[in-house]
Amino acid sequence: MENDREGPYSVLTRDELREKMEKQIAEISEIFSLSKSDATVLLMFLRWDSHRVSDCLVENKEKVLSESGLKPVVANPNQELSNISCGICFKTCDEYYLDDDDYLISTPYCSHMFCKSCWRKYLGKNFYLVEKNQTRISCPHPACQAAVGPDTIQKLTVRDQEMYVEYVLRSYLEVLEIKECPARDCNYVIEFHQKNHDGDEEDYSLNVVCLCGHIFCWRCMLESHKPVTCNNASDWLFRDLKSLSKVSGKKPLSLSSIKTTRQKTCSLPLIKATTNTCPHCFRRVDLGTKQYLRFLTCACGGRFCWKCMQSEEDHKTESGWYKLCSNVLERRAEVENSCMEHWKASKVSMKQAISDLQAFEESNMENPGYLSEKDMTIIRKGLMLIVQCRQVLKWSCVYDYFHTEYEMSKREYLRFLQANATSLVEGYSKTLNEEIERASSATSENFCCVKHKVTIETINIGNYFYHFIKTLREGLDDVKVKSYTDYGGLFWLCDRCTFGNTWFHKECTMCSDDIAARVELSGLSLN
Repeated sequence: MENDREGPYSVLTRDELREKMEKQIAEISEIFSLSKSDATVLLMFLRWDSHRVSDCLVENKEKVLSESGLKPVVANPNQELSNISCGICFKTCDEYYLDDDDYLISTPYCSHMFCKSCWRKYLGKNFYLVEKNQTRISCPHPACQAAVGPDTIQKLTVRDQEMYVEYVLRSYLEVLEIKECPARDCNYVIEFHQKNHDGDEEDYSLNVVCLCGHIFCWRCMLESHKPVTCNNASDWLFRDLKSLSKVSGKKPLSLSSIKTTRQKTCSLPLIKATTNTCPHCFRRVDLGTKQYLRFLTCACGGRFCWKCMQSEEDHKTESGWYKLCSNVLERRAEVENSCMEHWKASKVSMKQAISDLQAFEESNMENPGYLSEKDMTIIRKGLMLIVQCRQVLKWSCVYDYFHTEYEMSKREYLRFLQANATSLVEGYSKTLNEEIERASSATSENFCCVKHKVTIETINIGNYFYHFIKTLREGLDDVKVKSYTDYGGLFWLCDRCTFGNTWFHKECTMCSDDIAARVELSGLSLN
């Protein structure tokens, strides 16, 4: 269902990633006769671009070595060893000779000496514990640009060496299209191969399936949220946390607490609070300092109530007084509650699907060998597909909230698609669980007669959800509002009851009101 046939990404362990990085360092070291330490410094300085490193070394080797801090600085030959002291704490060599565990250390390219303790504090404060990586670690002396590489770090403690390796690896991750899986206690990393996307793919991003079983969005690092955009997903999670906080009585969490990525994505609560969509031209109107006003005038000339989105005329009574907003806000609250209920029910179903997958894996570990590896793969793919389908159904509730608020017919069609998809998944899940029980008590030969059926149903479910997601992304185009083909008039016709509504009404007044107002369509024709 993920449709990753082109292989836009690959999942690696941290050891595999480290091997790949070390291979790149070894190639530069071998080609240009540099030490691996100097090659590491150069690659970090030029952001792990091997082609750029090669070009710079060929064009002007002395210049790039000097800029990266790999050119030796002439030491003072008249300075006596006994007078040398740590450049930070100012203890002399004689004092450090009394302690076998601590002594003065300098880089190979300068004569500035520092003790192990000061090295540790300097590296931790300025590099290891800083969120953003630097392209170069330089000598602690303020006026010295000598590079600090692995050859210097090897003289420090084992803990310092381990932190340096993690720092270099983090530098490698930041520069290249590589991200860590956001799942808790997961040590896998994902390397992205495909860099060019069209606008639609950037909006919806790519779903990544980690080997740990976690499925997440590459762009925002939240859990997979097809068929809604990253902004819709973050905005809904913000609402979900507020809803949970009301139930628990605790202070709502900030949106940043649900993010695992360092790059913060834009959230919509502030935008929705300060802007609104004109019901006539559908452009965003900035409320600005006019939030105290009840009615706003858009640039298109349309005037509407920013609370209920109805026109000013709809608020006037026969006597000329303004009446309160109609039950539009109540209906919005009903819609939100309905979507939230579907969301919570879908979360329970998804947790059950994950539990079934984990139970299968545990059963396989306890009783290995009762099925062939190929048969195990078929069942595992089926159970993982159910998890993904449940996840799509969960996020389709969010699509319902954001995209069908004023279109009742599209909401009804979406609910029909959701019910049909849920029924298919439940039937497929029941069939798969029956086959798992049968396989656990039967031989591999007996299971061969039913695995073809499981494979076919897996393909059918995957295809159905692929088109389900596509239909939602296209805006449920199968449901179209009937309108005049050659007349851009002041009315649109409801596709359910064919009632004529003004463009100020986002939902049919006939379908939503018990007693519909009569609207004369004089001078207009349906032909």
